[in-house]
Amino acid sequence: MRKVGLVFMALILLSTFSYALAEANIDPDKIHFYMYGAKTCPHCRKMKEEIPKAYGEDSFTYYELINNEENQALFGEQYKYTGIAGVPAIGIAYEGQLVAIVEGEYNVSATPKIIEAALENEGLILVMGGQAYIIKNESVIQKLQLIYVEHRMPEVETTSSAQPNGSENENVASPSQTSNGVCGPGIFALLAVLPLMFWRRRR
Repeated sequence: MRKVGLVFMALILLSTFSYALAEANIDPDKIHFYMYGAKTCPHCRKMKEEIPKAYGEDSFTYYELINNEENQALFGEQYKYTGIAGVPAIGIAYEGQLVAIVEGEYNVSATPKIIEAALENEGLILVMGGQAYIIKNESVIQKLQLIYVEHRMPEVETTSSAQPNGSENENVASPSQTSNGVCGPGIFALLAVLPLMFWRRRR
């Protein structure tokens, strides 16, 4: 019986150690956050405080939507690919590449787990409405990279295959099921011109 207990303890220690190693693989200095928000939104104000507190002032770029037509247009464009109409809408980049977008408040300590999930699944993690999805469509990921990281409008595709068939969005377990406060879905839904175009299938 004692041997079983020792083996069990060894397994627990090993799993904790391997988890710590996995966490250590994510370099916090290579993480950057890009947030669309509104100064009237309490959830936006909270995330504007929490992210720099955890990762430093240089890790955070903020795009104000109120009275800013350029940011409103970009936010409306990202809605076409994500369905996110409320704020805050937080893009997480690792080593300069967008790997996740989170709608609403979330526990920033979960960021390394979100990045790990994106890298392991070779896609972009989308967390919204208490659910997490993985986007694997490279064209869509590139458009979102332009909107969040490069802060510019994607080029309009002129071919009829602008929206590829078989977009791969898979429902996955959310690594950050915390308070999901979102402001302004009714207001910012007016910015959007097309409905969500992706198929979401449960894993």
